[in-house]
Amino acid sequence: MSSPPSTAPRVRAARLSPDDRRAALLDGVIPLVQAHGRAISTRQIAEACGVAEGTIFRAFGTKEALIEAAIERYFSPQRFAEALATVPPTLPVEEKLRTVLLLVQDRLRGVVGVLAAVREQPGPEIAVDRGDRRWLEPLRELLAPDAARLAVPVETVGQFLLLVALGTSLPHLAGEFAGLSADDLVRLVTHGVLTGHGGED
Repeated sequence: MSSPPSTAPRVRAARLSPDDRRAALLDGVIPLVQAHGRAISTRQIAEACGVAEGTIFRAFGTKEALIEAAIERYFSPQRFAEALATVPPTLPVEEKLRTVLLLVQDRLRGVVGVLAAVREQPGPEIAVDRGDRRWLEPLRELLAPDAARLAVPVETVGQFLLLVALGTSLPHLAGEFAGLSADDLVRLVTHGVLTGHGGED
């Protein structure tokens, strides 16, 4: 015997503000760009983001404008700085470095994936804009509790992590090093940035 249909009222999703809707569209279109390049349709975008096609045109005017805005947002150093700021400062320093390394590797792969999908060559913004210091401030705050253990400035720690990520996360550069785990790489980095006394009296 089948159950009677539910009479519970359907709960509607909360309505997003225009800014939040735009942000959701920008974030939602990036996986589609990585998978299909610029050939994605507005119908694909609408279905992936759970909106009507008209919402896309009201928010951005054209599909091309949405794609360009999404790529610009994805490449923004501020976005990477915000991701770094989410790493808990109470983690052991080795775990902090491991988490930051994974974030850098993920960003590298994501940016290169987008560039390859839209058939553009990687530029200096491939991971973090080296002329933009915004990503260093959250890294400095994250490592502040571990200052006694750092044998080099935070800027150098960041350069080490970026160098290791560049050499191990991009297929055309990594080669045989692509199989190294994050733990292996962090052990390599920490031997170069940590002093031997462990910060204890």
